Amino acid sequence: MIDLKGQLNRYFGFKNFRPGQQQVMTALLKHRDVLAVLPTGGGKTLLYQLYAAITHQRVIIVSPLISLMQDQVGRLQYLGSKHVVALTSGLDFKERQFVLKHLEQYQFIYVSPEMLANPQVITRLQKLAIGLLVIDEAHCISEWGPDFRPDYLKLAGVRKALKKPLTLMMTATATVKTRLDILRRLEMRPNQVEQVELPVNRKNIF
Repeated sequence: MIDLKGQLNRYFGFKNFRPGQQQVMTALLKHRDVLAVLPTGGGKTLLYQLYAAITHQRVIIVSPLISLMQDQVGRLQYLGSKHVVALTSGLDFKERQFVLKHLEQYQFIYVSPEMLANPQVITRLQKLAIGLLVIDEAHCISEWGPDFRPDYLKLAGVRKALKKPLTLMMTATATVKTRLDILRRLEMRPNQVEQVELPVNRKNIF
């Protein structure tokens, strides 16, 4: 039995989890896929960072915004991780080819849904051992996917191509209907996915 609070303190210096975090971690460490609806500022990024720290496995994070990815890369590097990279359209051809060639050196790989539509990227990812697939802003699959970000709708195929790794879907807001739609579009069965939902309302928000 893993002492999760002890691991949290060891790697991040926190004594206690925020609401919902421990439930998510417990499910992931039991190898259960998780759909987590945690409010903004609820510590969603800590979930996959702690999972990687405990298991020493590779994490692929699908994120819709380059600025968000760059921010997370910067934070991880600040925390001391040298094995983190963002595969984005911001890389020129030479940089992208270098990253793809050395992809096995990275523990955290951030990538946009559009980049996952690139066959070369998928081919390289298929050769890696993937401990956790994270889909950030998962509501995009349901709400934005059909119009704004159609490549979010291809993530079910991406997940299959990667041999269905353990998956953590994260969002700050999703109705019951949206959650079910996310799982349907990812071809996942609701009864096989741990759903952790916290209310959006917080005391410091008026």
